[in-house]
Amino acid sequence: MGMYAVQLPKRVVFGEGVEEKIGAEAKGLGAKKALIVTDATIEKTGLLEKVENPLKEVMEVDVFDKVEPEPALGAAEAAAAAARAAKCDLIVGVGGGSVMDMAKVASAAASNPERGVSDFLGANKIANPSVPKILVPTTAGTGAEATSFALVIVEDKKKAIASPYNLADVVLIDPTFTATMPPKVTASTGMDALSHAVEAFLSTGSNPLTDSFALEAIRKIADNLEEVFSHGDNRDARLKMALAAMLAGMAFGNAGVISGHAAAHTFGAKYKIPHGVSAALVLPYMMEYNAVEIGVKEKLAKVAREMGEDISRMTDEEAASKAVARVKGLLEKLDLPIRLADLNVPKEDLPELAEAMSKEKGYLARNPRKIEHEDAVKMFERMWSGE
Repeated sequence: MGMYAVQLPKRVVFGEGVEEKIGAEAKGLGAKKALIVTDATIEKTGLLEKVENPLKEVMEVDVFDKVEPEPALGAAEAAAAAARAAKCDLIVGVGGGSVMDMAKVASAAASNPERGVSDFLGANKIANPSVPKILVPTTAGTGAEATSFALVIVEDKKKAIASPYNLADVVLIDPTFTATMPPKVTASTGMDALSHAVEAFLSTGSNPLTDSFALEAIRKIADNLEEVFSHGDNRDARLKMALAAMLAGMAFGNAGVISGHAAAHTFGAKYKIPHGVSAALVLPYMMEYNAVEIGVKEKLAKVAREMGEDISRMTDEEAASKAVARVKGLLEKLDLPIRLADLNVPKEDLPELAEAMSKEKGYLARNPRKIEHEDAVKMFERMWSGE
């Protein structure tokens, strides 16, 4: 293994009592006026108040609460406009992955007033360093608080804004903030984290550090996701899932995700399917497709081990199959779809979706097994039928 590097948030504060820390963290960044970026749901849960009130004790605060799920370019431009109008020197994102992403956009827009959000699309297109930002996740899944990416839907396709300026200055993770998630959201976001960890582990861009993050995330998710799905008030399980989501974010934020996300983004954006649901559905099929590649069976055997399987008497091939079966079983236990047909994706659309997946060059370049158009078609056919 040659030289490698990772990019991580500047500071992470983990544990209960975010409201007791956020004022001091904001002041430590030298801020005088904050814009909180969030959505209407967070306000209804009471979580916004827990962040807003202590901030108001130390500085002026505005709130932008119009973030939409899976935000499109127009919604991102609205967040950017709000940041510029507020003339703030701190952005605070409170919410799930979409909120985290729009907080990053707002942070970049505030320091690049002459640029539209479309100018940021791609890699390293943010010219000036973003204004400081504090990210406070309320879900345990996206890992967006730990990455340098922000995703925006443009013409039914997810596009990334990738820049080190998107990394948070401070991440505040309070596991109790995830307790407001209903079981369905707990399940989909938890499986989203698992997809991040597994794809990062299989990625050709992985390294020993990202592997460590990914494997620990896989173990914690396997040990706790079913429990927190069934018993949402289990504080210890919530804590471990929040930690797993962040670790998975650190893994894929550096190693990258692969063919699973290349496929999930195609039908997720087109049919308005929550990202966690689409990523979870693709995961076992992606694992199975890649299992024949040299070195991948060995990695999937490690995935099986971290998911609690006794692989001591198995071949790597048997253990890899066990990992795939374990993920499929988890989807069933969490009442998540395992077939595209269950999501009412028309069978006649499969060739178009396969073609769109084939164009996701960035994701596919890191996939351990080459994927041609015909391979993508077969994968979508299997995902549609559940074979």
